[in-house]
Amino acid sequence: MQPGTIDQKKAMQQWEHLVKIYTDLGITVQVIDQVKDQPDMVFATDSGYVFDNKVLLSRFRHKERQGESPHYKKWFEDHNYEIVDLPEHLYFEGNGTMYFWNDKLFVGVGYRTDRPMCQQLQKLFPDIEVIELDAAAPAFYHLDIGFFPLDKETVFYYPEAYSTESRNQLKKLIPNLIKLSEKEMKGFCANSVVTGKTVIHQQGNPTFQQKLMELNYNSIEVDLSEFKKSGGGIHCLTNILKSV
Repeated sequence: MQPGTIDQKKAMQQWEHLVKIYTDLGITVQVIDQVKDQPDMVFATDSGYVFDNKVLLSRFRHKERQGESPHYKKWFEDHNYEIVDLPEHLYFEGNGTMYFWNDKLFVGVGYRTDRPMCQQLQKLFPDIEVIELDAAAPAFYHLDIGFFPLDKETVFYYPEAYSTESRNQLKKLIPNLIKLSEKEMKGFCANSVVTGKTVIHQQGNPTFQQKLMELNYNSIEVDLSEFKKSGGGIHCLTNILKSV
């Protein structure tokens, strides 16, 4: 996260490779244009949460990202989404901090997303149980750093990312809860994307790849090392607008 440390040409090549992987899998990719002086706009999963034809627009806590919101809002409006705005006192960072899994909504709270935000989410999704997961340290400011739902039975997680109470909740709720090692967490394994029986993940994680194979999932590796320098990976770059 130091200015001048990113190889922009290499970063663009890595991004284009990820887009090709998606399109080769039959996934339609839409791109929001980069805005000058908003470098973190590449991490589009944080823009908001899309449901039906609506989007719950994020409100960023830190000023470095607050300038992104008007551009995201315009993009969603231009693509005929209904904007759902948050009360002014709440902070929330989109798909980076929440995952639907079965009939539950897991929300990472404590650093970028406020605990009262969970009450707002419960109002928006009254038929879904909202589960708060307390981040144990600032390094786990987003849920997709240490939490990766694979399917209806299986979730990968990094135990040290969450409070003892949150870990105990996960053990009770998830039938097949698989630990990520510290190396796998730092290798951004939780920041993967699953589509069907295929998982797209950061390269250089052979133990994670083996775990996926044992669960009968295909594995596609991609190098996003330039984006990792800014604390982002595959899921960070990808806001899923429609699941099929």
